[in-house]
Amino acid sequence: MFLLAIAFLLGHCLLHAVPQLPHVDGSLGLVGALTVSAVLCLPAVLYLAMRRPRARFGAAIALMFAAGFGSAWWSASDRVAERWPDELSGTDVEVRGYIASIVETHVDGKRFLFDVVSPDRTAAVRAPRHIELNWYDATSTPAPGELWQLRVRLRSSRGFANPGGYDYEAQLLRKNIGATGYVREASGNRRLDVARWSYVIVRARALIAARLANALPNSPMLGIVQGLAVGDTSRMTSAQWRVFAATGTTHLMAISGLHIGMVALSFASGIAWLVARCERFIPLQRRQITVIGVQAIAGMIAAIVYSALAGFSIPTQRTLIMLCVYFGARLLRREVPPTHGLAVALITVLLVDPFAPLAAGFWLSFGAVAALFFATTGRRHTKSRWREYGRLQLIATIGLAPLLIGVFGNLSLISPLVNLLAIPFYTLLVVPLVLIASVTMLVSSTLASVVLQGAVHLLEWTWPLMEALSRLPLAMWPFPQAPTWAFILLLIGTFFLLAPGVFATRIAGATLCLPALIWQPIRPGAGEFELTLLDVGQGLSIVVTTATHALVYDTGPNFRSGRDTGELVVVPYLHARGLRRIDTLVASHGDADHIGGMESLLAQVPAERLLLGPSVTPRATSETCAAGQTWQWDGVRFEMLYPIGDVTHLHRNDTSCVLRIQGIGGSALLLGDVERAAEQQLLTSGKLLASDIVIVPHHGSRTSSSPELVAATSPRYALFSAGFGNQWGFPKAEVQARWQAVGARSLQTSQGGAIEIAVTRDGLGPVRAYRAEHRHYWRDEPAK
Repeated sequence: MFLLAIAFLLGHCLLHAVPQLPHVDGSLGLVGALTVSAVLCLPAVLYLAMRRPRARFGAAIALMFAAGFGSAWWSASDRVAERWPDELSGTDVEVRGYIASIVETHVDGKRFLFDVVSPDRTAAVRAPRHIELNWYDATSTPAPGELWQLRVRLRSSRGFANPGGYDYEAQLLRKNIGATGYVREASGNRRLDVARWSYVIVRARALIAARLANALPNSPMLGIVQGLAVGDTSRMTSAQWRVFAATGTTHLMAISGLHIGMVALSFASGIAWLVARCERFIPLQRRQITVIGVQAIAGMIAAIVYSALAGFSIPTQRTLIMLCVYFGARLLRREVPPTHGLAVALITVLLVDPFAPLAAGFWLSFGAVAALFFATTGRRHTKSRWREYGRLQLIATIGLAPLLIGVFGNLSLISPLVNLLAIPFYTLLVVPLVLIASVTMLVSSTLASVVLQGAVHLLEWTWPLMEALSRLPLAMWPFPQAPTWAFILLLIGTFFLLAPGVFATRIAGATLCLPALIWQPIRPGAGEFELTLLDVGQGLSIVVTTATHALVYDTGPNFRSGRDTGELVVVPYLHARGLRRIDTLVASHGDADHIGGMESLLAQVPAERLLLGPSVTPRATSETCAAGQTWQWDGVRFEMLYPIGDVTHLHRNDTSCVLRIQGIGGSALLLGDVERAAEQQLLTSGKLLASDIVIVPHHGSRTSSSPELVAATSPRYALFSAGFGNQWGFPKAEVQARWQAVGARSLQTSQGGAIEIAVTRDGLGPVRAYRAEHRHYWRDEPAK
């Protein structure tokens, strides 16, 4: 059974690994027929397999693999066809639909999911059925389940594309969100009807979250409490997430499988005890009511209710299905092996959500349970419960290590020790108090507030310890992106570490893990450097590495949601490239799209030297950029060409730091946002030499890239950092044409994602555009 589930999973994974969906005429009907046929034929194949397992089991495996591939293909074709086209990004449409999620409140407005039921028929195409909207400066407060008419501006499902970065587009596809956008201020925006009954679950979650917010209006622990109660973590800060990530306790924050199991088993045990007491007075068995039957039904009901409060996330789906299998077996007096329950859960989750493998939670959830089953089944358990508990923590840490390294690029080395205390603390103390308070709120807000304050005090008393642990030097250890062969060896090594064996097999397993754990990317040689223009949307961030040094030029923008590209893009890229420190950080000027991520970056990656533009607020140890500053790293020369003299009277863009990098085989020019005035000063200075690579100033606006500057630099590559579909239309067509006229090849982050160019001893290496090298069917075809 377990092998059949694995084959079904591998079929899904193969589809999600293809760069482009197979296109065949009538493909939806073909795939639908394939899937239905596979499901209908499965019982017959399994029957034959039981009669002649050696001859038929291979056919069953192949059939499940085909069913998995077909199911995923069918679903993906439908979902990709639903996406909002790139060419219509920025188009306004009028839609009617229902608020389909808890409405998240952030600094400048609200964010929610919207189920479209009536799009604007005059639009070029119909709006997707599910969209994600921001309502900035909202004058109304929508509630889940309400019917609204809104004027919205939609964008296609685009995200950043960088090495080590988060694949936002894949997650939008998994959540069935066909477009993102924001509500336009219009007289037609209005509520049309009260909440619909079919949204009762999300309404209940929102009601509990709102009452918790009213009870804890100023508590920094509100986000944690809401996460434990209804799975809403929107109020948690980035600093809190970093603490949980560094201590390896992120799994405790949302409603996890552990919490679902605790609630279901506790409720079932309580009901069983109550029924057993009632049997003394009421002859329940005569009415065919047994303690075991009532216990099983009560456990399933508790698991379903709590999973619904969590929004049926993937970890809760897995736990819910396994608990239903367990309680169902007890109800029917059957013995079900644990692996069969896991297999049923795996197949059911994939049938319900064919895109579940695109979520990290899917792999972590099933991986943890599979590792525990694999390492403990048939083993002798120790008599000490604490030793056995500690052993299980070690098994889970080892089993999940490849997944954590592969998905997130880091691993909490203190996780086993922290979880030894954190799991019982949250599961046995904090979560029960939060749930009791949530239920009590429906009856008495005063009593609920007392219980809730108890949970908050427990969190506040232990939070300083969690913060201290998260700051330990080895708390969070980043691992560079290792090649595929090293990751495969890591998986095999982990298998040997968990499998039954002797000391020699443990040594072999540890040895196989070493290549991935100690892997370091190849750095440039003496006199060489590598330049990466990161995809940060409408902003700028550049990383330059030499043999032993790293420079970051600007850190990209911050956003109204409170996040920024320092945290989302720059830090993951540095860790993926094995860079744990920055030798020099240059903040070119004070615009938010250039320095918005600086604080987040410095909080996670230390910088030995800060060079700030004149318009950037100075720090205690910072220096101000000035023409004439030079230094050499590993045979590569860095020279600051601008600002020249006093530029405080100029526009802020014209105070940008301009840096030229000269290697043994080529050069690069980083121009920030300089405009015509600064460009003229650079030309007059006589230091503006021809360069092989130019980061085009001010994202390709008309106020920059004067013909004289273009002619003086005459690069081979003109790189534009601009956001996809940005409101200013950068880069301007005439500016691109100006650079191309001098023989430069024009490349844009909005089309290709992160752009990497190595300047070697023999000249410029091939250009690597992230979208072109990492193609997936949910991404648009990169521009050539």
